[in-house]
Amino acid sequence: MDLSRNVDHAYDQYLTKHVGLVPQAIAHFQEEMKQGFVKFGRFTIPSFLKAHFITPKQEKLLKSVSDPFYSVLNKVTSLYFTEPALASHFRLTGDMEELIKIDPGLSRNVIISRFDGFLEGESLKFLELNCDSPSGIGYADMLEKIIFETELLSDFFKEFPCKREERSAKVLSALLSAYEEFGGYENPTIAIVDWRTVRTKAELESFKTFFEEKGYKTTVADPRDLRYKGGKLYHGNFKIDLVYRRVAFLEIVEKLEEIQDFIKAYRDRAICMVNPLRAFLATSKEVLSFLTNPAYVRFFTERENEVKREHLPWTRRIADAENFYGGHTTYLIDFLKDEKESLVLKPSEDSSGRDVIVGVETRDEDWNFAIDRALKGSWVVQELIPQPKMTVPIVVNGKLDFAYKKVSLSVFVCDGKFSSGLSRLSDETVINVSRGGGLVPLVASEETVNR
Repeated sequence: MDLSRNVDHAYDQYLTKHVGLVPQAIAHFQEEMKQGFVKFGRFTIPSFLKAHFITPKQEKLLKSVSDPFYSVLNKVTSLYFTEPALASHFRLTGDMEELIKIDPGLSRNVIISRFDGFLEGESLKFLELNCDSPSGIGYADMLEKIIFETELLSDFFKEFPCKREERSAKVLSALLSAYEEFGGYENPTIAIVDWRTVRTKAELESFKTFFEEKGYKTTVADPRDLRYKGGKLYHGNFKIDLVYRRVAFLEIVEKLEEIQDFIKAYRDRAICMVNPLRAFLATSKEVLSFLTNPAYVRFFTERENEVKREHLPWTRRIADAENFYGGHTTYLIDFLKDEKESLVLKPSEDSSGRDVIVGVETRDEDWNFAIDRALKGSWVVQELIPQPKMTVPIVVNGKLDFAYKKVSLSVFVCDGKFSSGLSRLSDETVINVSRGGGLVPLVASEETVNR
């Protein structure tokens, strides 16, 4: 094996060296996923017998920006209350405002978050900041476990030591930290709350299994099935102390009349909820417009402004058309048309990758239609960031082959601490599981292989 190459390349070389055994190992890997919790709805999530390997230097970079961004986003949520002039940036309706005003009994509004973006070499850009009800943490643990326990790979990991992570443990630690701050004084009973029909149900069940293995009684509950009585919230006969909220804020608003017991318990502080509903304030893509605008640097520290400048792409709300470019809407439209090849249009609140329009991949007439649609709704325009690629092993006609996939990085930050991550792979520019993309775990090597 050529040890002058990095771990990613060394992994591909290792598979090539064991070419006759790889098809069977990949088949076993796929079967393990089918038998486990790696499901999105009824379907097994696409994946590959490989991790997204990062170097110690890259891991250090991710750790170094996790805490500043965590601090930035918690500041953003507080600005809604302390700077009334900025309230328009959050575009809240009446029902949304009422929910946001509920005091959760915690000093932090963002506790568990996921930052999505691209990492290539030492260049890191976060395109979206998911602070509401981020998913994927459990999936990453499950995929990593299967890979590390694949018999064919045991010699590889002996020669190239890589870190095994327990992301679910960091979620549990963040939940318990919040519960302690909330005033909890005994082992809490935990409810993982989302709709019964949600397609990530398998991941929720994996968390339930993990929490119970650690000694915490846990239920997975639809918020419509919760009942508030005697000052306590119940799922059947199961009394709830701590809620791991996975139901999205906008869906709560949409079905508000159906979940009044859940909201009353939250309002009365009968439960500790993580993330609090106020976390939504930091999750809209419009927040990136605020964070990349030089007019607002005064709200942040020098270090926070430094990481924002370095690691966020230029983003602006289409709603700011009048103050966007030359003071006139007409100039904004000219700008969007002239710079089409370097821009992306995104709906502000959607997190599934739907309706993301990449200028360079869009016909002029479709781009013009998208501009018109964006001007009438809640959209942002963002600079296009080049996408990295990675190779993955596949089987073609019974033999090992490699395919190139576009890759996006998702970094988990729990309680302000870097908690590893996962990566999404696709042939498309817009990478999302709901759009047919696949997942692989993010794995850091113990040492740089460059000797």
